[in-house]
Amino acid sequence: MAPFNTNQVKYIQAVAGRQQHQTLIAINKSGVLKSGTFGGGTVEATQQTPQTFDLTNPLLLAQFALHEFPHAWDARGVHNNDVLEAADFENVVSTHLGFGQKIDELRALDIPCADEGYANPNNTWPPSNFARTEDRPDDAWISSTKRATPDGFLKSLNLKLRLTLPTNIPVAHPAWADIESILLSGIAPGDSLSIDEAHYQAFWDGTSTSEKRMRAIKAALDIYARSHPMHTPHYEFRLIMFRNRVNTYRATASSNNLDAIRNGVSLLNPGYDLFMGQTGRPRGPLGYRTSPKLDKNLDPNGAPAPYYSGVRWGTDSGGVTDYMNGVIPQAAGDAGHGYTAGEKKFPEGEATLTHRDLMTMPLNKNDYVVMRDVRFFLGQSQGKSHFEDVFDFDFNDPINTADTDLMTSDTLANKNYRWHCVLIGTSNGKDPVHLNYEIRGTTACQSG
Repeated sequence: MAPFNTNQVKYIQAVAGRQQHQTLIAINKSGVLKSGTFGGGTVEATQQTPQTFDLTNPLLLAQFALHEFPHAWDARGVHNNDVLEAADFENVVSTHLGFGQKIDELRALDIPCADEGYANPNNTWPPSNFARTEDRPDDAWISSTKRATPDGFLKSLNLKLRLTLPTNIPVAHPAWADIESILLSGIAPGDSLSIDEAHYQAFWDGTSTSEKRMRAIKAALDIYARSHPMHTPHYEFRLIMFRNRVNTYRATASSNNLDAIRNGVSLLNPGYDLFMGQTGRPRGPLGYRTSPKLDKNLDPNGAPAPYYSGVRWGTDSGGVTDYMNGVIPQAAGDAGHGYTAGEKKFPEGEATLTHRDLMTMPLNKNDYVVMRDVRFFLGQSQGKSHFEDVFDFDFNDPINTADTDLMTSDTLANKNYRWHCVLIGTSNGKDPVHLNYEIRGTTACQSG
Protein backbone atom coordinates (compact mmCIF):
# COMPACT_ATOMS: atom_id res chain seq x y z
CA MET A 1 0.00 0.00 0.00
CA ALA A 2 1.29 3.42 -0.90
CA PRO A 3 2.19 5.75 2.01
CA PHE A 4 -0.24 8.49 3.03
CA ASN A 5 0.35 11.88 1.51
CA THR A 6 0.51 15.08 3.56
CA ASN A 7 -3.19 15.94 3.24
CA GLN A 8 -4.23 12.40 4.20
CA VAL A 9 -2.01 12.52 7.29
CA LYS A 10 -3.57 15.85 8.34
CA TYR A 11 -7.07 14.41 7.87
CA ILE A 12 -6.30 11.33 9.96
CA GLN A 13 -4.81 13.50 12.69
CA ALA A 14 -7.84 15.76 12.72
CA VAL A 15 -10.29 12.85 12.94
CA ALA A 16 -8.28 11.22 15.71
CA GLY A 17 -7.92 14.52 17.54
CA ARG A 18 -4.15 14.10 17.62
CA GLN A 19 -1.22 16.34 16.67
CA GLN A 20 -3.33 19.47 17.08
CA HIS A 21 -1.14 21.25 19.62
CA GLN A 22 1.22 23.74 18.00
CA THR A 23 4.54 24.64 19.59
CA LEU A 24 6.54 27.71 18.59
CA ILE A 25 10.03 28.41 19.96
CA ALA A 26 11.68 31.79 19.40
CA ILE A 27 15.40 32.24 18.68
CA ASN A 28 16.98 35.63 19.37
CA LYS A 29 20.65 36.51 19.10
CA SER A 30 22.33 39.86 18.48
CA GLY A 31 25.68 41.53 18.97
CA VAL A 32 28.71 43.02 17.26
CA LEU A 33 31.38 41.13 15.34
CA LYS A 34 34.88 42.60 15.12
CA SER A 35 37.81 41.65 12.96
CA GLY A 36 40.78 40.01 14.67
CA THR A 37 39.10 39.38 18.00
CA PHE A 38 38.06 35.72 17.60
CA GLY A 39 36.51 35.85 21.06
CA GLY A 40 39.18 37.88 22.90
CA GLY A 41 42.39 36.68 24.58
CA THR A 42 41.22 33.39 26.11
CA VAL A 43 41.68 29.68 25.45
CA GLU A 44 38.45 29.79 23.48
CA ALA A 45 39.83 32.67 21.41
CA THR A 46 42.92 30.63 20.57
CA GLN A 47 40.72 27.73 19.50
CA GLN A 48 38.80 30.04 17.18
CA THR A 49 41.87 31.50 15.47
CA PRO A 50 42.50 30.10 11.95
CA GLN A 51 45.94 28.62 11.40
CA THR A 52 46.19 28.73 7.59
CA PHE A 53 44.76 32.20 6.88
CA ASP A 54 46.78 35.38 6.32
CA LEU A 55 45.98 37.57 9.35
CA THR A 56 48.34 40.44 8.42
CA ASN A 57 45.35 42.64 7.62
CA PRO A 58 42.13 42.71 9.68
CA LEU A 59 39.88 39.73 8.98
CA LEU A 60 36.35 39.26 10.30
CA LEU A 61 35.63 35.58 10.84
CA ALA A 62 32.57 34.36 12.75
CA GLN A 63 30.26 31.35 12.91
CA PHE A 64 27.17 29.86 14.48
CA ALA A 65 25.51 26.43 14.50
CA LEU A 66 21.82 26.05 13.74
CA HIS A 67 21.55 23.53 16.57
CA GLU A 68 24.96 22.23 17.63
CA PHE A 69 28.47 21.66 16.25
CA PRO A 70 29.22 18.01 15.43
CA HIS A 71 32.45 16.26 16.37
CA ALA A 72 34.94 14.97 13.81
CA TRP A 73 38.52 13.89 13.17
CA ASP A 74 41.60 16.09 13.34
CA ALA A 75 45.19 15.80 12.05
CA ARG A 76 46.17 12.65 13.97
CA GLY A 77 46.61 10.27 11.07
CA VAL A 78 44.86 8.37 8.30
CA HIS A 79 41.05 8.28 8.28
CA ASN A 80 38.76 5.87 6.52
CA ASN A 81 35.10 6.84 6.63
CA ASP A 82 34.02 3.64 4.86
CA VAL A 83 34.93 1.31 7.73
CA LEU A 84 34.43 2.94 11.13
CA GLU A 85 35.76 1.30 14.27
CA ALA A 86 35.47 2.13 17.97
CA ALA A 87 38.87 3.86 17.93
CA ASP A 88 37.57 6.33 15.34
CA PHE A 89 35.30 7.89 17.99
CA GLU A 90 37.85 8.21 20.81
CA ASN A 91 39.68 11.41 19.83
CA VAL A 92 37.12 13.49 17.98
CA VAL A 93 37.03 17.31 18.29
CA SER A 94 34.41 20.01 17.76
CA THR A 95 34.15 21.28 14.19
CA HIS A 96 34.01 24.94 15.28
CA LEU A 97 37.80 25.00 15.79
CA GLY A 98 39.55 27.52 13.55
CA PHE A 99 36.41 29.13 12.15
CA GLY A 100 36.62 32.39 14.10
CA GLN A 101 34.42 34.02 16.70
CA LYS A 102 31.74 31.60 17.85
CA ILE A 103 28.43 33.46 18.07
CA ASP A 104 26.69 30.49 19.63
CA GLU A 105 24.98 27.17 19.16
CA LEU A 106 21.42 28.32 18.49
CA ARG A 107 19.96 25.04 19.84
CA ALA A 108 17.06 25.44 17.42
CA LEU A 109 15.87 21.87 18.09
CA ASP A 110 15.65 22.22 21.87
CA ILE A 111 11.89 22.04 22.48
CA PRO A 112 10.71 20.95 25.95
CA CYS A 113 7.92 18.46 26.40
CA ALA A 114 5.08 18.86 28.91
CA ASP A 115 4.71 16.15 31.57
CA GLU A 116 2.24 13.59 30.24
CA GLY A 117 0.82 12.15 33.41
CA TYR A 118 2.90 12.42 36.56
CA ALA A 119 4.32 15.25 38.62
CA ASN A 120 7.44 15.16 40.77
CA PRO A 121 6.56 17.60 43.58
CA ASN A 122 9.80 16.97 45.49
CA ASN A 123 11.83 17.83 42.38
CA THR A 124 14.17 14.91 43.02
CA TRP A 125 16.11 12.61 40.80
CA PRO A 126 15.18 9.86 40.44
CA PRO A 127 11.61 11.17 40.72
CA SER A 128 9.77 10.29 43.92
CA ASN A 129 6.37 10.82 45.54
CA PHE A 130 4.56 10.63 42.22
CA ALA A 131 1.28 12.52 41.95
CA ARG A 132 -1.17 11.89 39.14
CA THR A 133 -1.94 14.98 37.04
CA GLU A 134 -3.83 14.46 33.78
CA ASP A 135 -4.36 11.30 31.77
CA ARG A 136 -3.33 13.24 28.74
CA PRO A 137 -2.25 16.88 28.31
CA ASP A 138 -4.91 19.28 27.15
CA ASP A 139 -4.38 22.16 24.73
CA ALA A 140 -6.24 24.41 27.14
CA TRP A 141 -3.43 24.43 29.68
CA ILE A 142 -0.27 23.47 27.77
CA SER A 143 1.98 26.38 26.88
CA SER A 144 2.70 27.03 23.22
CA THR A 145 6.43 26.87 24.09
CA LYS A 146 6.15 23.17 25.03
CA ARG A 147 5.22 19.99 23.19
CA ALA A 148 2.08 18.27 24.46
CA THR A 149 3.41 14.73 24.02
CA PRO A 150 6.73 13.06 23.18
CA ASP A 151 5.41 11.96 19.80
CA GLY A 152 4.69 14.54 17.15
CA PHE A 153 6.20 16.31 14.16
CA LEU A 154 9.11 18.68 13.74
CA LYS A 155 7.45 20.95 11.22
CA SER A 156 9.77 23.79 10.24
CA LEU A 157 12.39 26.35 11.13
CA ASN A 158 12.44 29.90 9.81
CA LEU A 159 15.61 31.90 10.39
CA LYS A 160 16.23 35.56 9.52
CA LEU A 161 19.70 37.08 9.52
CA ARG A 162 20.32 40.83 9.35
CA LEU A 163 23.82 42.33 9.14
CA THR A 164 24.49 46.07 9.33
CA LEU A 165 27.56 48.27 9.34
CA PRO A 166 27.91 50.30 12.56
CA THR A 167 28.09 54.08 12.20
CA ASN A 168 31.33 54.32 14.15
CA ILE A 169 33.71 51.83 12.55
CA PRO A 170 37.27 52.91 13.36
CA VAL A 171 39.36 53.66 10.28
CA ALA A 172 42.99 52.66 10.15
CA HIS A 173 45.12 55.79 9.86
CA PRO A 174 47.52 56.10 6.91
CA ALA A 175 51.20 55.54 7.52
CA TRP A 176 53.34 58.66 7.97
CA ALA A 177 55.08 57.94 4.66
CA ASP A 178 51.71 58.09 2.86
CA ILE A 179 50.56 61.34 4.45
CA GLU A 180 53.83 63.28 4.81
CA SER A 181 53.95 64.83 1.34
CA ILE A 182 50.28 65.88 1.47
CA LEU A 183 50.72 67.33 4.93
CA LEU A 184 53.86 69.33 4.18
CA SER A 185 52.49 70.68 0.91
CA GLY A 186 49.61 72.20 2.85
CA ILE A 187 51.87 74.38 4.99
CA ALA A 188 52.22 77.85 3.49
CA PRO A 189 55.75 79.10 2.68
CA GLY A 190 57.20 81.02 5.59
CA ASP A 191 54.84 79.38 8.09
CA SER A 192 56.73 78.37 11.23
CA LEU A 193 54.52 75.33 11.78
CA SER A 194 56.54 72.11 11.89
CA ILE A 195 55.03 68.62 11.87
CA ASP A 196 57.02 65.40 12.04
CA GLU A 197 56.17 61.72 12.58
CA ALA A 198 56.06 62.13 16.37
CA HIS A 199 53.46 64.92 16.07
CA TYR A 200 51.44 62.77 13.68
CA GLN A 201 51.40 59.82 16.09
CA ALA A 202 50.45 62.14 18.97
CA PHE A 203 47.41 63.19 16.92
CA TRP A 204 46.21 59.57 16.76
CA ASP A 205 47.09 58.88 20.38
CA GLY A 206 45.02 61.89 21.47
CA THR A 207 48.01 63.56 23.15
CA SER A 208 48.55 66.41 20.70
CA THR A 209 48.48 69.83 22.38
CA SER A 210 48.64 72.04 19.29
CA GLU A 211 45.28 72.97 17.79
CA LYS A 212 47.01 74.30 14.67
CA ARG A 213 48.82 70.99 14.06
CA MET A 214 45.57 69.06 14.57
CA ARG A 215 43.75 71.17 11.97
CA ALA A 216 46.60 70.69 9.49
CA ILE A 217 46.62 66.92 9.98
CA LYS A 218 42.82 66.71 9.64
CA ALA A 219 42.98 68.67 6.38
CA ALA A 220 45.68 66.34 5.03
CA LEU A 221 43.67 63.27 6.01
CA ASP A 222 40.62 64.66 4.23
CA ILE A 223 42.65 65.07 1.04
CA TYR A 224 44.04 61.56 1.45
CA ALA A 225 40.54 60.09 1.90
CA ARG A 226 39.32 61.77 -1.31
CA SER A 227 42.20 60.13 -3.15
CA HIS A 228 40.93 56.68 -2.12
CA PRO A 229 39.29 55.10 -5.21
CA MET A 230 36.26 54.08 -3.13
CA HIS A 231 36.38 57.09 -0.78
CA THR A 232 35.68 54.60 2.01
CA PRO A 233 37.05 51.14 2.84
CA HIS A 234 35.82 48.49 0.42
CA TYR A 235 33.96 46.20 2.81
CA GLU A 236 33.48 42.74 1.31
CA PHE A 237 31.75 39.77 2.95
CA ARG A 238 30.96 36.13 2.28
CA LEU A 239 28.22 34.09 3.96
CA ILE A 240 28.30 30.28 3.81
CA MET A 241 25.55 28.02 5.22
CA PHE A 242 26.48 24.33 4.89
CA ARG A 243 26.26 20.87 6.44
CA ASN A 244 27.81 17.46 5.86
CA ARG A 245 26.10 15.46 3.12
CA VAL A 246 25.38 12.57 5.51
CA ASN A 247 24.57 12.37 9.18
CA THR A 248 27.17 13.53 11.69
CA TYR A 249 28.27 12.62 15.20
CA ARG A 250 28.07 14.51 18.49
CA ALA A 251 30.03 13.04 21.40
CA THR A 252 27.48 13.87 24.11
CA ALA A 253 24.82 11.91 25.91
CA SER A 254 22.10 14.27 24.69
CA SER A 255 22.30 13.33 21.02
CA ASN A 256 21.23 10.16 19.29
CA ASN A 257 24.73 8.73 18.85
CA LEU A 258 24.07 4.99 18.82
CA ASP A 259 21.49 5.12 16.06
CA ALA A 260 23.61 7.62 14.13
CA ILE A 261 26.65 5.35 14.29
CA ARG A 262 24.59 2.29 13.45
CA ASN A 263 23.14 3.97 10.38
CA GLY A 264 26.44 5.49 9.28
CA VAL A 265 27.96 8.86 10.10
CA SER A 266 30.58 11.11 8.59
CA LEU A 267 33.52 12.25 10.71
CA LEU A 268 34.86 14.65 8.09
CA ASN A 269 36.01 17.98 9.52
CA PRO A 270 35.34 21.22 7.57
CA GLY A 271 38.31 22.72 9.42
CA TYR A 272 40.46 20.78 6.96
CA ASP A 273 38.28 20.35 3.87
CA LEU A 274 35.49 22.94 3.46
CA PHE A 275 37.24 24.76 0.59
CA MET A 276 38.88 23.39 -2.57
CA GLY A 277 42.54 24.29 -3.09
CA GLN A 278 44.35 25.05 -6.31
CA THR A 279 45.82 21.57 -6.69
CA GLY A 280 42.61 19.59 -6.27
CA ARG A 281 42.91 18.95 -2.54
CA PRO A 282 40.34 20.19 0.01
CA ARG A 283 41.56 22.86 2.45
CA GLY A 284 40.39 24.59 5.62
CA PRO A 285 41.49 26.90 8.45
CA LEU A 286 43.50 24.15 10.19
CA GLY A 287 45.14 22.34 7.27
CA TYR A 288 44.18 20.24 4.28
CA ARG A 289 43.06 16.74 3.27
CA THR A 290 45.13 14.54 1.02
CA SER A 291 43.75 13.01 -2.16
CA PRO A 292 43.73 9.22 -2.69
CA LYS A 293 44.58 9.83 -6.35
CA LEU A 294 47.11 12.64 -6.05
CA ASP A 295 48.99 11.53 -2.93
CA LYS A 296 49.63 7.85 -3.53
CA ASN A 297 53.27 8.34 -2.53
CA LEU A 298 52.10 9.26 0.99
CA ASP A 299 50.68 5.90 1.90
CA PRO A 300 52.70 4.52 4.84
CA ASN A 301 52.40 0.84 5.60
CA GLY A 302 49.62 0.53 3.06
CA ALA A 303 47.25 2.73 5.09
CA PRO A 304 44.39 4.13 3.00
CA ALA A 305 44.21 7.81 2.16
CA PRO A 306 42.83 10.36 2.84
CA TYR A 307 44.30 11.89 5.98
CA TYR A 308 44.30 15.37 7.50
CA SER A 309 47.55 17.31 7.50
CA GLY A 310 48.03 20.48 9.55
CA VAL A 311 47.58 21.34 13.20
CA ARG A 312 45.31 19.92 15.89
CA TRP A 313 44.07 21.12 19.26
CA GLY A 314 45.31 19.24 22.29
CA THR A 315 47.67 19.02 25.26
CA ASP A 316 51.31 18.15 24.62
CA SER A 317 53.68 16.12 26.82
CA GLY A 318 54.63 19.27 28.71
CA GLY A 319 51.04 19.95 29.75
CA VAL A 320 50.58 22.89 27.36
CA THR A 321 47.14 23.05 25.72
CA ASP A 322 47.27 24.75 22.34
CA TYR A 323 47.43 24.03 18.63
CA MET A 324 50.17 21.50 17.96
CA ASN A 325 51.67 19.75 14.99
CA GLY A 326 49.66 16.98 13.44
CA VAL A 327 51.22 13.79 12.09
CA ILE A 328 52.44 13.58 8.51
CA PRO A 329 52.84 10.26 6.66
CA GLN A 330 56.24 9.71 5.09
CA ALA A 331 56.64 8.84 1.43
CA ALA A 332 57.19 5.20 0.53
CA GLY A 333 60.92 5.79 -0.02
CA ASP A 334 61.54 7.44 3.36
CA ALA A 335 63.31 5.57 6.12
CA GLY A 336 60.84 3.95 8.49
CA HIS A 337 57.97 4.40 6.03
CA GLY A 338 55.62 5.55 8.82
CA TYR A 339 54.48 8.78 10.43
CA THR A 340 56.45 11.78 11.60
CA ALA A 341 55.44 14.89 13.52
CA GLY A 342 55.02 17.88 11.26
CA GLU A 343 53.09 21.02 10.48
CA LYS A 344 52.35 20.86 6.77
CA LYS A 345 49.36 23.22 6.59
CA PHE A 346 48.85 23.36 2.84
CA PRO A 347 49.62 21.19 -0.19
CA GLU A 348 52.82 21.40 -2.19
CA GLY A 349 52.81 24.54 -4.37
CA GLU A 350 49.98 26.26 -2.47
CA ALA A 351 50.31 28.99 0.14
CA THR A 352 48.58 30.69 3.07
CA LEU A 353 45.03 31.69 2.20
CA THR A 354 44.67 35.45 1.71
CA HIS A 355 41.49 37.50 2.13
CA ARG A 356 41.03 37.43 -1.65
CA ASP A 357 41.28 33.64 -1.64
CA LEU A 358 38.64 33.33 1.06
CA MET A 359 36.21 35.50 -0.92
CA THR A 360 36.43 33.52 -4.13
CA MET A 361 37.58 29.96 -3.33
CA PRO A 362 35.19 27.22 -4.47
CA LEU A 363 33.66 25.01 -1.79
CA ASN A 364 33.98 21.25 -1.39
CA LYS A 365 30.52 20.28 -2.63
CA ASN A 366 31.48 16.61 -2.91
CA ASP A 367 31.27 16.24 0.87
CA TYR A 368 29.10 19.19 1.95
CA VAL A 369 25.63 20.44 1.09
CA VAL A 370 25.76 24.21 0.57
CA MET A 371 22.46 25.96 1.21
CA ARG A 372 23.87 29.44 0.77
CA ASP A 373 27.18 30.82 -0.56
CA VAL A 374 26.74 34.53 -1.18
CA ARG A 375 29.21 37.39 -1.45
CA PHE A 376 28.04 40.93 -0.73
CA PHE A 377 29.48 44.42 -0.36
CA LEU A 378 28.63 47.13 2.16
CA GLY A 379 29.68 50.73 2.54
CA GLN A 380 29.18 54.21 1.14
CA SER A 381 30.66 53.30 -2.21
CA GLN A 382 28.17 50.42 -2.54
CA GLY A 383 25.17 52.52 -1.52
CA LYS A 384 24.02 50.10 1.17
CA SER A 385 24.71 49.56 4.86
CA HIS A 386 22.89 46.29 5.54
CA PHE A 387 22.34 42.75 4.27
CA GLU A 388 19.39 40.46 4.98
CA ASP A 389 18.76 36.80 4.28
CA VAL A 390 16.09 34.24 5.19
CA PHE A 391 16.62 30.49 5.67
CA ASP A 392 13.53 28.26 5.50
CA PHE A 393 13.77 24.63 6.63
CA ASP A 394 10.62 22.60 5.94
CA PHE A 395 11.30 19.41 7.89
CA ASN A 396 7.90 17.72 8.44
CA ASP A 397 9.67 14.87 10.23
CA PRO A 398 8.15 12.64 12.94
CA ILE A 399 9.65 12.85 16.43
CA ASN A 400 9.31 10.60 19.46
CA THR A 401 11.25 11.71 22.53
CA ALA A 402 10.43 13.24 25.89
CA ASP A 403 13.86 14.87 26.00
CA THR A 404 14.16 18.60 25.30
CA ASP A 405 16.79 17.91 22.63
CA LEU A 406 14.89 16.56 19.61
CA MET A 407 18.13 15.05 18.31
CA THR A 408 17.62 12.24 20.84
CA SER A 409 14.67 10.99 18.80
CA ASP A 410 15.59 7.83 16.88
CA THR A 411 13.29 9.00 14.07
CA LEU A 412 15.77 11.79 13.25
CA ALA A 413 18.81 9.51 13.02
CA ASN A 414 18.84 9.31 9.23
CA LYS A 415 19.09 13.02 8.44
CA ASN A 416 21.65 15.70 9.22
CA TYR A 417 20.21 18.71 11.06
CA ARG A 418 23.58 20.18 12.11
CA TRP A 419 23.88 23.20 9.81
CA HIS A 420 26.95 25.39 10.18
CA CYS A 421 27.10 29.08 9.13
CA VAL A 422 30.40 30.91 8.53
CA LEU A 423 30.76 34.66 7.92
CA ILE A 424 33.96 36.14 6.43
CA GLY A 425 34.64 39.88 6.05
CA THR A 426 37.46 42.16 4.92
CA SER A 427 38.02 45.85 4.20
CA ASN A 428 40.60 44.89 1.54
CA GLY A 429 43.15 46.93 3.46
CA LYS A 430 44.29 47.93 6.92
CA ASP A 431 40.91 49.18 8.12
CA PRO A 432 39.18 47.03 10.77
CA VAL A 433 35.82 45.41 10.02
CA HIS A 434 32.89 45.70 12.45
CA LEU A 435 29.45 44.27 11.81
CA ASN A 436 26.21 44.25 13.81
CA TYR A 437 24.24 41.02 13.59
CA GLU A 438 20.68 40.05 14.48
CA ILE A 439 19.38 36.50 14.29
CA ARG A 440 15.66 35.89 14.64
CA GLY A 441 14.12 32.47 14.24
CA THR A 442 11.09 30.31 14.97
CA THR A 443 10.96 26.53 15.31
CA ALA A 444 7.52 24.96 14.84
CA CYS A 445 6.30 21.57 16.11
CA GLN A 446 2.98 19.74 16.32
CA SER A 447 2.05 17.24 19.01
CA GLY A 448 -0.83 16.13 21.16
